[in-house]
Amino acid sequence: MPKPTPHTYSSVFPSLTKEYLQSGERVYYGLEIDTEFWQPPSDINHPVTQQDVPLTVQMRDIKKEKGLIFAHPAIKAFARHELMKTGFAPVDYLKMQGHEAHIYRADKPVDYPFFQFDIYCYFAPAEICRIVTGEYQKDIRNFILSTNPKQGQIVMERRLRTVTAITGSKQEPWIEPNWVLTIDGYNFRVAVSIIDCCAVHGIVGYAEFCKNSGVELQYKDTFTKEEKSDMLRMYIERPEDFDNYALGDLYNHRALIGNLEKFKTIYSALELDGYYKEPKLTMGSTDAQLFTSILLKFLKMSPNQEKQLKEICRYGTADFFKDNYGSTTGVYLAKVDGGRCRNNRPVTTNTTRLIADADISGCYGNGLKNQIYPVGRPIIVDYPIKSDWNSYLTLRDFWKKYKKELVPGLWFARVSTKPGYELKYPQDYLTSWHPPKDPKKIPTDTSMQSVEFFTIDNVGLSKIFSREVHLATITHDFINWLEKVASPRQRKELLDNLVVNSAVFYPAKERCKDEKQFFDRIKNFKGGNYCEAIIKRGASKVIKIHKECHSWLGINMGDLIVDQLLEERAKYSKTNPDEKPFNTLYKLIINTLYGDMVSPFFAIGNTVVGSNITARARAMAWYMEKSLNGFQTITDGCAFEINRVIYPKKEQRLTSETLFESYLKEYDSAYQIKPLGTEQKIDHHIKQNKNTETGEVKNQVELVVDGERYSYKYSLDWLAEKITEHLKQQFPGVDVISQFKFEIKDIYTSASFHGTANYKFWIGEQAQKGKMRSYRKDGYDSFKCTPDELVEIDDNYSPSEECLIGLRDNPYALERSRPYLYNKILKPGEYKKNYHTSWQYSDVLPGYTVYSGRLLRECSLTQFTFQTKKQFDSWEREQKRLRDKHGQSYEAWFLNDDGQLDFQTMIVELDKLIRTGTMRFSSSREAAKQRHLARELSDHPEFETLNRVKTQLDIRYGRERSN
Repeated sequence: MPKPTPHTYSSVFPSLTKEYLQSGERVYYGLEIDTEFWQPPSDINHPVTQQDVPLTVQMRDIKKEKGLIFAHPAIKAFARHELMKTGFAPVDYLKMQGHEAHIYRADKPVDYPFFQFDIYCYFAPAEICRIVTGEYQKDIRNFILSTNPKQGQIVMERRLRTVTAITGSKQEPWIEPNWVLTIDGYNFRVAVSIIDCCAVHGIVGYAEFCKNSGVELQYKDTFTKEEKSDMLRMYIERPEDFDNYALGDLYNHRALIGNLEKFKTIYSALELDGYYKEPKLTMGSTDAQLFTSILLKFLKMSPNQEKQLKEICRYGTADFFKDNYGSTTGVYLAKVDGGRCRNNRPVTTNTTRLIADADISGCYGNGLKNQIYPVGRPIIVDYPIKSDWNSYLTLRDFWKKYKKELVPGLWFARVSTKPGYELKYPQDYLTSWHPPKDPKKIPTDTSMQSVEFFTIDNVGLSKIFSREVHLATITHDFINWLEKVASPRQRKELLDNLVVNSAVFYPAKERCKDEKQFFDRIKNFKGGNYCEAIIKRGASKVIKIHKECHSWLGINMGDLIVDQLLEERAKYSKTNPDEKPFNTLYKLIINTLYGDMVSPFFAIGNTVVGSNITARARAMAWYMEKSLNGFQTITDGCAFEINRVIYPKKEQRLTSETLFESYLKEYDSAYQIKPLGTEQKIDHHIKQNKNTETGEVKNQVELVVDGERYSYKYSLDWLAEKITEHLKQQFPGVDVISQFKFEIKDIYTSASFHGTANYKFWIGEQAQKGKMRSYRKDGYDSFKCTPDELVEIDDNYSPSEECLIGLRDNPYALERSRPYLYNKILKPGEYKKNYHTSWQYSDVLPGYTVYSGRLLRECSLTQFTFQTKKQFDSWEREQKRLRDKHGQSYEAWFLNDDGQLDFQTMIVELDKLIRTGTMRFSSSREAAKQRHLARELSDHPEFETLNRVKTQLDIRYGRERSN
């Protein structure tokens, strides 16, 4: 069989001439494909197996201007177009192009040359099972379920991929079903390669991808959201609109080529013409290539020396730590911790005071700009994971021993409290991490994008504990906090009772002044690794000495790339349609660089760089949260009350102890509450701003400071400036504060808060869209239960919005949530994982819309800070047990006579129990001591309804046959 020629999306696709078909070589055929489908209404009380109904398959030869539409056999009775008949839609297209073509399934592989269909689409899971029927569809399903890479697989990570393992880890981007295609008298084996474009520009949609790539779409806005939900009616009643809309989604290849041309321009602007590489199908990969080219040029290496570059960069990658330190604590250095996410005022449910929502401006972009990127081999301090004899250094001893070699921004360590030790002076700065069972499988923040199931087994638990620290990341910013903000006794306790489990650093003495010195040191290095066993009865030991080259070169990321990217971006307007695509692309490049630093997939990634950038962001968030008396801290910002920020009392300073649980100390503390930036209370005026095009009226808050009314824009700018001043005044000598600026997203007049990161704001009575993690703002079907059936009571129920509105209006009498149908697109990974328990007896396939019964649980333990993991585990087990059995947990003890939930009293009581060390809620109940706790328990009022909904869905999906 001839070896396939190198082939990418930019390769030339020859026409299917007789000469090409009879050449005996692999034939490549590029085809754009998209589908339309309709979801028929269903009766929850009479579930049927009928799922999504495919309507049409539209296809376009990438060399042709316009595509063709085929009607799916499922709508034979309504078809306006040629029916798809062959079982594999691309063959129907070939026939319509005048070729004599048919396809059949062979019993075993045949020795024919390959005909490879390169299928271009956007979000391929929605298409892959709709372009096949019958036995061909079963073959595609089997590739999705396959666990054997050598036989071919269809997998979904950031995008859907077709892969077949060849030798070792080498993979080819296609699958080879046992299908035989006969075209114009020539026989071929079929190969299918999916080119899914949904991640080329990150998480943007198809329309935005095309716009960024210079492809104009005329008909993308033809239908409203409601009309898109009834596409069968659109197909029948508005045929011209339907056809134009359907054919408009066939320009992915054209967008890829447009993107390629724009990146040529970008490489040229960055003076990288000789280092140009074709963009990949994910933004992360494209960015990594660009950064690699920049490094090659900076180090005066030729484009063909990429292998040598990867060798000197690989020692800081996540993969290096996982592959080489899997049995030692060095493996913990593979993970980069995420941002800070914490409820700083867990018993505050709402406020009607002036609120500003503040963010760290360009948090990760500025973090990159100030970061040194190291090339070379760092020093790694590690110990055997499974040994009981590790002599870990205390933080004090570690700092004393190595501090002269620790370059700010180029080291990090993981620290824990000594076994069995609980802190006397509680903290909320360090985030503990309890890794998964197999630490070698640790995913980083970026790789988690491809993980569809987040469990303790694959990512571990990251959480702040007040009296315990476990594998927390520390960097220069923690040491700075320890020296400048921690109280003397807390500083002493942490220095003497935190031990360093593992550390990585680029030693100051080994730093090279330029690339010439760096390469000379590598070339002339004389090393040696030694192992000596010393045998003494009862005291034998093994001494290992590793003498590798630890010379390294530090490159400022701002000077290297970030400043130039910002400068180039500034040349293009954000609003001019002709210039905006380049503005957007430069922004994408900058924002993606951070992800590349922590990704295990790129040889230029560096967990030291990533850990320091996120540690700076977490540090900055802590200083904001504490000094501004903020509500919830979410990665790079928090909301706070403008007239109620924290100042120290005279001749005192704010310390970590002063600020711990500050929400309890307002009236008996070493701090005082005052307005930000002024002695007088800040007032406000609400201005109504009308959009002349849409007529929409938007409320805006203008501040009144010391009697002077500020404009809306000046109000935002004034607040941002005053935050910086305030933080510098309260925390003098803290390095990170001078590295960032702030921006105010908006000013509000009231708000409600829930959990760790759920909130909703109002300006006057004009509500802003609320945010509740794991809940969309879409309306859902909700139900109530009667003796005979389920009755739909709302087709636009938003549980998160109703909860957040209720918390603002009256948290002492919150209406209970109702069961609702949650819908999502079934992805290949979930289909495969749950096939035997959920889908094997159903007609559901990946890309179909599936439903589940859900119920918002009002009580969230995430908003409380637990003392230890043991305490947290105990509460979590208890809560899960109650939810599984009763549909609710602690809500049952805080119900009013009319059944409404006294949410405010509940969270105050839970917070008190948790922060005072109570191990579980039930132990606080007198009834539990008498073994009568069951008398106090009750089911959620809608628990029966929820179970009925789930039962009906189990029937619909055939799950009762699996159980």
